[in-house]
Amino acid sequence: MSNAVKFRTPKVLPYVNRLRDHWAWHLKRAVAPGKALQQRVNGKVILLTGASSGIGALVADKLADAGATVLLVARNQEKLEAIAHAIHQRGGQAFVYPGDLSNMEECDRLCEQALQDHGRVDVLINNAGRSIRRSIKFTVGRFHDYERTMQLNYLASIRLAMNLLPGMEARNEGHIINVSTVGVQANPARFSAYLASKWALEGWTWVAANEYAHTNVRFSSLNYPLVRTPMIAPTKIYKYMPVMSPETAVNWMLDMIITQDKRKLGVFGKGALAMYYLLPKTSESIVNLSYQSLYEEPPANYVSSKARAGTAANTNTISSTKKRRA
Repeated sequence: MSNAVKFRTPKVLPYVNRLRDHWAWHLKRAVAPGKALQQRVNGKVILLTGASSGIGALVADKLADAGATVLLVARNQEKLEAIAHAIHQRGGQAFVYPGDLSNMEECDRLCEQALQDHGRVDVLINNAGRSIRRSIKFTVGRFHDYERTMQLNYLASIRLAMNLLPGMEARNEGHIINVSTVGVQANPARFSAYLASKWALEGWTWVAANEYAHTNVRFSSLNYPLVRTPMIAPTKIYKYMPVMSPETAVNWMLDMIITQDKRKLGVFGKGALAMYYLLPKTSESIVNLSYQSLYEEPPANYVSSKARAGTAANTNTISSTKKRRA
C-alpha cells in the first residue's frame, strides 16, 4: 500500500437519501410497526446468533412471521430444530445452523454454508453472548475469563461480519446489528471481562458505520439493560432488581431492524453516560459504594490483601533478624 496522500471527490447525495429514509422509516414504525417490519424484512435472509433461547428465539418468531428467511445459529441443535419446526408449522421459513461460535473456523463454515444455501445474507444479528460477573481481584488467576468473553462477544461477531460484508458491499445493501449492553455507559463493577468485550465490539461498530456511511450498508448497536433471560439467571441478586422483560427487549430489536438507527439506548444509559462525562469522580464513587456494599464470596484459593501484607511483614521481620544476627 502506497503512503502517498491522494484525494478523491466524496459522495454527498447518499447522506441526503439516508436522512430521508431515516424519517420515513421512523414514521412508518410509529404509525404501523407490524406493517413496517414486514416491509423491511419480507423476502430478506437474516442470520441470527443466540437463537436457541431468550431474546433470540422470540425475535426469530417475529421475523419469520413478517416474511423473513431466518437462519438460526446456536450450539444446541435440538432447541434450534424445535424453533424452526414451530416456524414451519405457521408457514414461515427457518433453517438451522448449529455451531460453536467461539471457534473461528466454525464461524467461517457457518457463513460459507449459509451463502451457499441462500446466496446472500441481508441482515446479521450478533445476539449471542457470554457474561461473567467477578471482581478483578478474584480474576487474577483466571485470565481465561477474558479470553472466553472476548472470543464469543467480540471476535466471533467480527468474524461473521467480515465473512458477510463483502456480499453486502457488492449489493450495496445490508445491516449488521451488534447486541451490546448499557454497562458500556454505566461501567458497573465486577464485569471487567464482559464489558471489555462489548467495548471492543462497539468500537468496531462505530468505525465500520463511519466508513460505510456513504453506502447502503448500515451498522447498529443495541445497548440493552438487564433483561430477564437465562444468561442472568445464575446471578441471584438480579432476582430483586428491576430488569427489562424479554418482550420489551424483542420490541427494541424489531425497532432497530425497522429504523436502522445507529444506537438504541434507554433513559438509564443516557443518564449514566451524562454522569460519567460531567461528574466522572462522583460517578466512580457511586459505583464503588455499591461495589463495597455487596459481599462477593472469594474463591477457595484466594489470599486476601491483608493476609499478603501480613506475610510480607513477617518475611521482612525474619530477614531483618537474620541480618542483625549476622
